[in-house]
Amino acid sequence: MNKIFYFILVLIMSACSVETTTNEPTTSGTSDGTASAPAELTVGTAKSGGIATNGDSYYQFTTSATGAGSYKLAIESMVVTDGWASYAVTTSLYSAAGMTSSSLLDWESCAASCALYFDYQNLDASKTYYLKLAGFGTVTYSLTVSQGGSEGSTNDPVELTLGTAHSGTIDNIDGTWENGYSYYKFTTAAAADNYTLSMNNSDSLDCTLYFNSAFTSKSYTYNNCKAGTNLSDNFTGTTSTGGLSASTAYYLRIEGTLTTVKTTTYNITVAAEGN
Repeated sequence: MNKIFYFILVLIMSACSVETTTNEPTTSGTSDGTASAPAELTVGTAKSGGIATNGDSYYQFTTSATGAGSYKLAIESMVVTDGWASYAVTTSLYSAAGMTSSSLLDWESCAASCALYFDYQNLDASKTYYLKLAGFGTVTYSLTVSQGGSEGSTNDPVELTLGTAHSGTIDNIDGTWENGYSYYKFTTAAAADNYTLSMNNSDSLDCTLYFNSAFTSKSYTYNNCKAGTNLSDNFTGTTSTGGLSASTAYYLRIEGTLTTVKTTTYNITVAAEGN
């Protein structure tokens, strides 16, 4: 009787032990850094890296003490395995650790090796920025962050000396969607006066004078250039004859207007009228 019971028990257990097979996705490759400990990129130096299958890689880089201006990210030698989307990677640039939506500066995507210009967002000097790269498949690449041609930022404008030419540059990009900017600052002399802007740019540019360091307060009527080559203007403040206030800081933005990617060079001089 015991043998019969044991035999029946073995049959029941065998019937319940049917092996099942699941097709779980295979992860390959290696991601770089983490959200809390990003891998370090040195500006101007290439770094090999990659993203594990459908994963994320995290990086950070620090601008130099004189490095306010535009930056770009070159993603080169990209190899994608088992890609499934219309792009291979997406990139997000953040201005603060933690990489939350409130510090997001730019979002871009690449289907293959590419150069990204961070929406031509000018970055501040001596500041750390953060990158998140998301992969669609398994991705390897070489990354290089380098400084672009545009100068200054809203927080770190280039200081101009009155009456002295400054050798400047600006990145022109697709003016249909984006414009490159260079940011400057000058301080007026001890008497109210009109001030002239003189440039020798061979490519078309534009300009706007601002009355505050946030580059938000301006007078469209009297302090905007007519876009073109050899840019010039006469800054008169808020009226046609009032002049700029004495011993006051003013802020100047130069804007690219071309529809092709190009770095334009020029000399820029701001001087009291008649000097």
